Amino acid sequence: MNVISLPIAERTVNNLWQVAKSQGTTAEALADKAIRAYLLQEAEQKIEREEQHYRVQHAELLRRYASQFIAMHEGQVVDSDTDELALFLRIRKRFPMIGVLIKQVTDKVEEVWMVRSPRIEYD
Repeated sequence: MNVISLPIAERTVNNLWQVAKSQGTTAEALADKAIRAYLLQEAEQKIEREEQHYRVQHAELLRRYASQFIAMHEGQVVDSDTDELALFLRIRKRFPMIGVLIKQVTDKVEEVWMVRSPRIEYD
């Protein structure tokens, strides 16, 4: 694990220490958890924005990419393929840490529903 230093306001650091202590964890672990949650939320919001771009551009996308899988980033198609896995692997290599929408272009514009559910853990 790489360790870096980030300037954080003293008030935030003090609050972080207090919450970490009350939860029986370290400030470092709590900060890491919070940052990961934030990054996940940002990726989900980006995918939602890409879905909106997809819906707006659907007619043109259907004309150009019917039945193909597209990768959409910043509202633009950055790659396409008939093989979803091949496209996914290229996109992960090109955009390793960024949410990119990968979607098959069909004649129906689908609504995407994100349903959160608790994770089940087994002992």
